[in-house]
Amino acid sequence: MNTELLKYFSFGSAALLVLVLVASTFVGAVWGASVARSFIYSSPFFVALWVLLFVSSILYIFHTPMRHVAASLFLHLAFAVVLAGAFVTYCTAERGTLTLCKGAAPSSMFVTDEGLLAKFPFRVALENCGVEYYDDTVSPRNYKARLAVQTVVGDSCSALLSMNNVYDKEGYRFCLSSVDGDCVTLLVSHDPWGVPITYAGFLLSVAGFVFLFVARNTQRRVLVQRLVAIGYPRIKIPLSRWWRLVASSLFFFVIIGYLGIRRWVSSGVFPVSNGAEVMMFIAWCAFFAVLFFRKNHRLAFGALALAVICAAVSLSSGVVAAGPVQPVLRTPLLPLHVITIILSYVFIGLLAVNALVSLVVYWFNGNYTRLENTAISGRVMLYYATWLLVAGIFLGAAWANIAWGRYWGWDPKEVWALITLLVCSVGFHTRSLPFMARPLVFHIFCLVAFLAMLFTFFGVNYLLGGLHSYA
Repeated sequence: MNTELLKYFSFGSAALLVLVLVASTFVGAVWGASVARSFIYSSPFFVALWVLLFVSSILYIFHTPMRHVAASLFLHLAFAVVLAGAFVTYCTAERGTLTLCKGAAPSSMFVTDEGLLAKFPFRVALENCGVEYYDDTVSPRNYKARLAVQTVVGDSCSALLSMNNVYDKEGYRFCLSSVDGDCVTLLVSHDPWGVPITYAGFLLSVAGFVFLFVARNTQRRVLVQRLVAIGYPRIKIPLSRWWRLVASSLFFFVIIGYLGIRRWVSSGVFPVSNGAEVMMFIAWCAFFAVLFFRKNHRLAFGALALAVICAAVSLSSGVVAAGPVQPVLRTPLLPLHVITIILSYVFIGLLAVNALVSLVVYWFNGNYTRLENTAISGRVMLYYATWLLVAGIFLGAAWANIAWGRYWGWDPKEVWALITLLVCSVGFHTRSLPFMARPLVFHIFCLVAFLAMLFTFFGVNYLLGGLHSYA
């Protein structure tokens, strides 16, 4: 098959997929998540679009020199494995709900998401259930339930469920959704093949990025060598003014650091469970970015400005006054997931600072060589941003599988994280998309990626809602 035609199919289907994903989140916000799920996510057209992307991308890779580049081939095959696992889940997985009440007869049936009855090969009954509350409050700290499980051969055992603590029996996963008096609602999922395949794909993608960072003769290594050769593009700032700025920002960080530690001690959860705490953590990350990019005053000054803004927003939101943490957030995966995602967003923000300043400077002095040099530093940062984003999405998927029995639920925040990842991935395809190799185009692309990230972080919360609306 013609290589150019395969390229158009691959990148064309990816672009169309991004547009469909964007539209789907607004359809869900206006007409409801069930409408978006029925008419988009579960539609034959949507599945066919993913299949087209899968097939055309694999064929295109093996028709280009990319098949000889180990790191690139590894990453693309990992993405293909993720899609294969998702397709297996779509075709074979069963999901639904089961309501049990204390004293009722054991049940082996649950209601699927399609409204049908499905059966699992054993019976369960509710022995007891309850809610733990925070001290001197009516806010739930945890939900608990104990099940009696009876097999067809007469064996029986007990199973204790709580938030982020599922019960797995013969491939059927039971997740505690809610407790209402003497009754509980369980989320039931059965996906014995799709989950391990998808997990394998995610792990391969993370391993692929690690290989990309350590292997020799990769595009990233070439970019780093060029960056070292040309030196960091700098903006000269008087030393006395620079240290005054650093000292003033340190004052803010001491304050929010103290408040963050107080919040951590009082709640017992790393302080990234709400918007104010996340802004505080972004400020911390931006501060370390100042030190990391100390040789590049442009990026360091941008990180410093970001740190002061986030610190001010965090303080004005009242970190100390934050309420008790929701039960589902009481898990070690919360800080791992949020920290990884936020680090990715910080790098994307620095990409935007680098791009905006570079474009403004180029507009006034027309120095194209300087524009090329700043594009090199941007391309290096894009690797870190994308790798962290992939790792963060994987950690979020693992958490969702533990908390709700499914690793992906087409929640608006999940969809927009995927959109941001797809947008960021475009920046690496300079051989397939020669226009992306132009420094001017690359800097504009960085601003587009930043806008996608901003909507993922802020826009989804205020416009689209969903399971992540507390973030």
